[in-house]
Order: sequence, then structure tokens, then C-alpha cells
Amino acid sequence: MQPAQIVAWTEKYRPTTTAMILGNEETVQAFKAWIKQWTLKKKPTKACLLVGPPGVGKTTLTRAAANDYGFRVLEMNASDVRTEKAIKNILTPATASSTLDVFSTNSRGNLVLLDEVDGVFGREDRGGLGAILSAIKGSPLPIVLTANNVDDDKFDDLKRACVVLRMYEIRPRLLVSLINFILSEENKSLPASAVRRLAFESRGDLRSAINDLQTLATSNISTLHSNRTRELDERDTVQAIFAARGVTESRRALNETEIPLYTDALLLLIHDLLPYIYTSRDKLAKAYDALSHADIGYGRVGASRSRGRAPPPFNLPRRDRPPEWSLLPNALNELATVGLQKPDEDVTHAFEVAPRISSKIIDRFQYRLWELDHLCGRIARVCHLSKRKVLQSVIPTLVEIFRRDEEQGRKIAAQLECEEIDIDFLTTESKAQPAQGGPAELLDPNGFKLPFMGKDKFIQIMRAGISYDRNAGKFAVRRLDSLDAVEERLAGILLKPVKFARPGQVASVAEESGVQECYVDGQRVQCDKCEFLQACPTHAIRELKYCLCDETVADPKGYEKYVTKNSPAPRAPPPAAKPKRAPARRKR
Repeated sequence: MQPAQIVAWTEKYRPTTTAMILGNEETVQAFKAWIKQWTLKKKPTKACLLVGPPGVGKTTLTRAAANDYGFRVLEMNASDVRTEKAIKNILTPATASSTLDVFSTNSRGNLVLLDEVDGVFGREDRGGLGAILSAIKGSPLPIVLTANNVDDDKFDDLKRACVVLRMYEIRPRLLVSLINFILSEENKSLPASAVRRLAFESRGDLRSAINDLQTLATSNISTLHSNRTRELDERDTVQAIFAARGVTESRRALNETEIPLYTDALLLLIHDLLPYIYTSRDKLAKAYDALSHADIGYGRVGASRSRGRAPPPFNLPRRDRPPEWSLLPNALNELATVGLQKPDEDVTHAFEVAPRISSKIIDRFQYRLWELDHLCGRIARVCHLSKRKVLQSVIPTLVEIFRRDEEQGRKIAAQLECEEIDIDFLTTESKAQPAQGGPAELLDPNGFKLPFMGKDKFIQIMRAGISYDRNAGKFAVRRLDSLDAVEERLAGILLKPVKFARPGQVASVAEESGVQECYVDGQRVQCDKCEFLQACPTHAIRELKYCLCDETVADPKGYEKYVTKNSPAPRAPPPAAKPKRAPARRKR
């Protein structure tokens, strides 16, 4: 007799309708509105791009919505099929057979799902982006793309061709209600503390929470020590490196960091912090010696190094030889030995007082210097002057002309044979105003405005963990658990102190964001007192304005109530047709 096959709970309890999707309620409604347009005569011209971290339900939402509206899903993983020829071989037959499927089956046709499109756009992907964009523009059937992160500039063409919908981490209270529902369906039980710990440690990843739940409920272990990789931010990474008791622990921190290790961003960060961590000369000398060995290792790799964060031409890859990535582990091993000595000062204090000179030099000045040098070179060739003379006499005059009359300034710049990038630089310099110092300004991290600062500073702000909503014209912090680091970066860019409001600091902000409405029962929820506050994606809650209250979380039928709330209202039966009267006879 064969043993019973174990079914993964992630598949067993995968939602089959959009009403069963957990969290991201506004995104679900927007996606349903997009896919519903494909059932009408006038089809949409854009595909849909679902962006969010792993495990939040991007693929599940696509399948559930296709099931609701009668589409058949044709799924392909874009990171596995990476070349133009391979993508066309799959997309072309799916597009051509869409018309026949309508007549041969009961479905409305095919829906193409391209998973993990952010894994396509590398150098080895020959024409993959062009094939996907051409398929989107001329497609007679709906195309859905999913990605984890599309904040890089290389995804701009893709975002313009798609309706971009953001999905956020699942809120812990919703996870608790789903975990309790699955336990009741499986006739299993776990302590309430274990359930809440699962919801807390999953960090909004629904898939990992259900996998850990199945492991706990079906095994004899009482606690689960998850070895799942957890991304560490800058502060956590440096603290782990200097708290490590050996090279093994330090390398583990490097493996779990969210800082890209193919550049020397972490090396520059440690370089700025070392004088504030080690005050004794001997320790500081040994630390810098280890850091210099790591720098030599990065040089032998031949990667882009700090130029990866700089503008062109500084971020261009080396053309003399390809990077030797096989040598990168050696450089990381050297970097892991920097913090093996006992720190003289607290690492957290070093983060607060260190000026971070290296990153400021790269981010703030390099782009502007390159543009300025390019502009001086163009004008110097036309006017037969030296670059220094142009910089001292011509550039200030041009900036003042652009400030008073931009149209006249553009005509003069065209006569000086300036390129479009030079004209943009002059326009930016004419509109930029010197930042004023003074006390720190209190900003709402979910929506704040900044004065016009030019394209180069805007790029720096986007790299500092801040997003921009073009419709509202406001900036917002992407991760509210790293406000301290964002404050420091933003203050360095704006050259003035910046402070973000925390819960309870400002009455108006606390009143707006600290109190939510229970999604199911309509009660008022004090989210600033929630035990899941540190793990909850509050940036999503503050947009949605609702969560689940404690009574709903404790209710064993809480998940069923949530699904009922999301389910569409039943349609009223059509009124009964009135009996037709027999036509009256005509009298002869």
C-alpha cells in the first residue's frame, strides 16, 4: 500500500476567487476593473503589471480573477525563457489561437501570465524586453506581468506600456485569521502565541507563513527555527558584522543583507563608520588594513564598484575585460574580518554621528560635475575659450538668462550648439534654490512635498528609499521601519535637517494614521497600540484606512467573515414579467 501523498497547504488553500484573496483590497478591485474591460467590446490598450514582494499573491490574484471572468491562464516564467526567440515562440501561438478558443471552449479566451519579468532584463537577455513590449502593444488578449521590484530606470518603458498595480505585504492580523481558519479545517491546534509568532516572523509573506504552519502542525516540534533568509538593512547589516564572534557569523550577515554586494556600497559605508566605532589607534589600523584588503579584492574582481550608483559615464561597465565574479567571495571574506575586534563605541551611535562622506560625494556631486564639464566643453569649442573661462564667465550668465526668460535662453543655448542634456542642466540650475538651514521640518512619511530641486537631486531622493506619486504630487517613504536612515539620507541631499513624524508626535498625523476602521465589523481600531505594529506594513494600512480589530482576529469565523465581506452582493432576481393581455376584438 502506497503512503498517502502529502499535499502542500499553499496549494490546497490557494484562493480560487478574488473574494478569497487576503489583503491588498484596493489592488484587487483595480485589477478586477482592468480584467473586466477585456469582456467588453472596447478592449484596453495596456497590459497589467503587478509589483510586490514575494508571497503576497500576485500569481494567485491573476488566476483567481481569470477564473471569475472565464479566462484560461497560459503561464510562463519570464526569468526562465529569456531570449527574444523563446518569448516569441510562446506568445505568438497563444495570441493566434485566442479567437478559436472562444468558439471551441466555454472560456472567453486566453490570458497570458508572465511571471518574474524583472529577471529578464540583463545583458544575456537578447531582445527579451523588445519581444515583451511588442507583444504587449499588439496583443488582442490580456497580458499580466508580475515583478518584485521595478524601481530601476531600465523598467521605464515597461511601466509606460502597462497599468502598474502595487501589492504590499499581508497584514499580520489578516494572517492570524487565515492561520486559525486553516487549523480548524485541518483539525489541528496551536497555541495562540505560536500563531502570532508565525504571523510576526513571516514579514507579510503569505506563502512562507502557510509553509511554516504546515511544518509546525504536522510535526512533533513545538517551535520552528526558520532558516529563511531575512534581508538586513544598512543598520542591521553593520551591527551584525561588528557583533559577530567569527568570520562565519559575519559572512552570514553579508549573505542576508539587502545592500548589493556587487558594488562597494557596503565597503564605503564601513569606511565612514570605522573612526566612530574604533577609537583606539591599534584597532582602527587593523580594521582599515582588513578593509584595504577587501578593496583590493573588489579591484581584482573588476566590477563597476561605486560607479554603479553614479550617472553615466561613471556607471558604464568596464570594456577591457568582463568582471571576475569568481573572486567576489574572496573579497567578501576579507570584508567579513573588519569587525572581528570588539567595538569601542556603540554602532548605533556611530550611525547617528558619522557624516557618511563617501556616499555624499558620489551621490551629490558626481552627476553635476559631469554635466557641468560636458556643458563647458561644448561652449569652449564654439567660443574658442578655455573651460575655466566658460565656467567663470559664461555659465553664470546663461543660468541668469534661463531664470529670467527660459525661451530666450534656449535660443542662445542652441546657437552655442548645446545638446538637450546641457539645456536641461541649465534649466535645472535656473530653477534650483539654495536650501535654507534651520530647525528640522516635521514631515508626514506617507505624503509630503519638497521644493523643486532638479533632476539630479530627484534621482538621489529616489535612491534614498523614497517613492513619488505623480498624480498626488507627493513623496512617500517606502519602508516605515527605516525612517532614521531615510532622514539622514534626505538631510544630506537637501542640506538641511529633516524629521519624519512618528505615531503620537503630531496630533493630526496620529489621528489620521493611528486609528483605523475594522474592515469586517466596522469598529475603530487603535493601530498605534497593536502588538504587530513593528511587523505591519503601515504604509499600506494608511492608504486603505482599515484593518481587522482584535475581536475579529479572535473570532474563529473571522476569515469566513472577511471572504463574505469581499464577495459581491447577490444580484436581485429580475422582476417577473407581467402577463400580456389578449388583444381586444374589433367589432365589425
